[in-house]
Amino acid sequence: MTAGVVREATGEYLTEVGPGIKKSELVPAGPYAENMSVHQFNLEAGASIDLTDTTHDQYLYLLDGEAEFHVDGQQEIGHEASATFAQAGEKFTVSATSLGTSFVLAQVPAPVTPWADQLKKPTSGQREYFTKIGASELVAATGDREFQVLFNVDNGSRGATMFVGFIPSSGAPQHYHLYDEVCVIVRGSGALHTPDHPEQILRKGSGFRVSNRYLHAIHNPNPEDLWILGIFRPEGSAAAAFYPDGRPAPVSK
Repeated sequence: MTAGVVREATGEYLTEVGPGIKKSELVPAGPYAENMSVHQFNLEAGASIDLTDTTHDQYLYLLDGEAEFHVDGQQEIGHEASATFAQAGEKFTVSATSLGTSFVLAQVPAPVTPWADQLKKPTSGQREYFTKIGASELVAATGDREFQVLFNVDNGSRGATMFVGFIPSSGAPQHYHLYDEVCVIVRGSGALHTPDHPEQILRKGSGFRVSNRYLHAIHNPNPEDLWILGIFRPEGSAAAAFYPDGRPAPVSK
């Protein structure tokens, strides 16, 4: 999949994968080595799915409804804006406990191949399996933007960072990162602008990829913040951004 192309959980990207379970390919792996991908799952009440994977670390964000998460023997009831992290090889299941449960799942290559092993970082602090928006402090980013980290090395994520960025009215100017990132809009609406695609509409459930050094900008025409879920590798700071001329984008105080 080309960087900067927006997909949604509709039409040709939506398939039924089990009783009461539909899956959509928001960000396919594409022709990249050791690549990340993102899928959206829609579960009817009572539906359950086994997501155990031996080659990928997995990052889940609950878009709507309520679900019961089981990871490596740990259990949690999650609601909208809850997140879950499962390392490769850990038993991982999700069961819908309400009508209209939907979540996005990002898969990141686990450090079982040479390059992924080089990218991993030693974790510090206690391993966490579950978290949610509001569980940690807001951090200043470029412009008037803020973000909240959900998973990184501080709570057990060795190869990637998962965060939600809060983009105010007007949006984020054209910039790039030094990491590879996959993104999903989890609240609000706006537009994505790239050199290849001048304007693509963004709304809840829209997904896209931002490759290393790929120029992009996000426009938010609304008074409320646009929430964007980002998962990037290698693990690092979600505030690290650069303008087209290479200058580091300043961070708000």
